[in-house]
Amino acid sequence: MSPGRLVGLVLAGLLFVGAGPGCVTQRRAGRAQAKVDLGAAYLTEDNPESAIPVLQEAVKLNRRNADAWHTLALAYLRRGAAEKAEHAFKRALRLRPEDAQINLNYAYMLQRTGRNAEAIERLEIALNDLSYRETSKILNNLGYALMQEGELDRAVAVLEEASRRAPNYCQAWYNLGLALEQAAQPGQALDAMDRVVMLCPAEFPEASLKVGELLVLLGRTEEGRMALAQVIGQWPGTPVSERARGQLAALEQAQ
Repeated sequence: MSPGRLVGLVLAGLLFVGAGPGCVTQRRAGRAQAKVDLGAAYLTEDNPESAIPVLQEAVKLNRRNADAWHTLALAYLRRGAAEKAEHAFKRALRLRPEDAQINLNYAYMLQRTGRNAEAIERLEIALNDLSYRETSKILNNLGYALMQEGELDRAVAVLEEASRRAPNYCQAWYNLGLALEQAAQPGQALDAMDRVVMLCPAEFPEASLKVGELLVLLGRTEEGRMALAQVIGQWPGTPVSERARGQLAALEQAQ
């Protein structure tokens, strides 16, 4: 089975969180937020090594700044320190438990480590944050997690909703194609993969490969051969090309 596509870590615009009454002075909270902004800037430059110490200072200055904990979690995760990242995510969620961006990023970490059931819970919470405008991202990752857990009917429904909300969202269409294929609906899976090939073929060579495989599965063998040959020509020397070559060889042997 081809791997699905998840939305990766997203560093959104940060929301200033002021000092709680009697906890942190306004000046100290302002210093903390300045360090959060600097840490976030380092992350946009893919420099977690510089971001981490700055963000550690931020959480020391204001432990009630959810953005500081969230951004520190992202920095730890980029650095490969999953245990520290999880601790920071949990601290952020104590302060803003329904924040969609924090839940989405934490769920991404959980999904990458195979903890799909926990990720589903986080993503369902994220859907309740009506201030978050990119709901299709949450739905895409939720559909992928459901597919991994074998809940194919729910996965298909969720990914169809993601595709409906964002008609040009290739990740959702690709994952929908995979879910439909697993649900033994190859014709509809082919329609979804065709949509990916039409919208963004260069970013999703796996979709072109899937089109060829699904055509063969549907008995449209000659069309499938042509699609597989096209994959070999477009992406020579890649895993998708080698898989297409193997499929063509198997067809030759079956004759």
